[in-house]
Amino acid sequence: MGPLSGIKVIEIAHWLVAPYCANMLADLGADVIKIEPPQGDQVRKAGSHFKDGESYLFAAYNHGKRSIAVNLKEPEGVRIVHRLAREADVIIENYRPGTCDKLGVGYEQIRAINPRIVYCSISAFGDTPAYVKRPGMDPIVQGMGAVMSLTGRLDGEPMLVGVPVADISTAYMAFGAICAALVDRERTGAGQHIRLNLIDTMVFNLSTRFAQYVATGQSPRPFGNQHPEVVPYQAFPTRDGWVMAGAQSDEAWQTFCSAIGCTELADHERFRTNRLRLEYREELTERLNAIFSTRTTDEWCRIFEARGVLHGPIWNVEQLVTSDLIRDHGLIEEVEHPVFGQLPVIRTPIRYSEREVKVRSSPPLLGQHTRDILRELGYSDEEVADLAGRGVVLESPAGLTA
Repeated sequence: MGPLSGIKVIEIAHWLVAPYCANMLADLGADVIKIEPPQGDQVRKAGSHFKDGESYLFAAYNHGKRSIAVNLKEPEGVRIVHRLAREADVIIENYRPGTCDKLGVGYEQIRAINPRIVYCSISAFGDTPAYVKRPGMDPIVQGMGAVMSLTGRLDGEPMLVGVPVADISTAYMAFGAICAALVDRERTGAGQHIRLNLIDTMVFNLSTRFAQYVATGQSPRPFGNQHPEVVPYQAFPTRDGWVMAGAQSDEAWQTFCSAIGCTELADHERFRTNRLRLEYREELTERLNAIFSTRTTDEWCRIFEARGVLHGPIWNVEQLVTSDLIRDHGLIEEVEHPVFGQLPVIRTPIRYSEREVKVRSSPPLLGQHTRDILRELGYSDEEVADLAGRGVVLESPAGLTA
């Protein structure tokens, strides 16, 4: 049993943000029904990594769901969604504002069928008139959301964050908002419409950088791999790689200097306080880079661990996911997929004392569960075959379903 067992979620979405949120809901036990057009979620055809036509990108964040392929441009397809919505707890969608309304599956249309529905709409820019029709995806919103202006080197070009931070952050926000709305429904008996957008999430993500702006009236600058307010707190080149290390206070600076074997720096007239170290950042960084280059990353990590210095190796993806740390956490699980075989996927990283969070099934093939879901709604096999024959629904090819 997961904490959301018994909760039925309908996902009407594509690309990343809403599907990523629904993936987390599935890992917590919700029955997530992914409604796809007959051509499938656009991610099924995106990227360059495929096996027998199945996308590794799609597989990365769609496990634990069931897929039904429905043509929402057909009235009968809309009626199928309405029948599903009668017994659903949550609907999550991430089309441009107004799109689901035009299709007949918007909030007001669903609320008329099921007033207890928690309906979560996610867009790029919200419903501001000048922006509502703009297409917007993670890289665009990273640029408009100031994170690119804060990423990279001081004298370099704006830099895209290496993971889709706008999408993922908004997915987390939606996850919490949906769970809170379900709690609220227990008190009131009524559902509600949740509206989120990527650009607002990026403003929320500004955090300490917003505080800098408020304090100075100027836009903060990027500092590459250095902390903008604390020195030293940055990436250092080692003999065989990189290590992240820092002194988060003037007391920690004393320990840091002792650990690197340069106690004379601790009370140096230019470096003894963080305010001074900020002023003479470049000179200090040059000295520290020369020191760090004399040892390997592992050697520095052992030294810092023994002294309690804030530090960590800079890992690539392979080093991270194969580390003893992540193996111990059990985040990477393998599921059996009809095309990929044994497929590693990432479990939602939440632990409960009384409930289980787990990967419950492999990512679905397009329309893999169309027949099963329609049977649950009361359709006969003959009616399903008729709907498929007329292009209202689509089933995955025989022999490929898990």
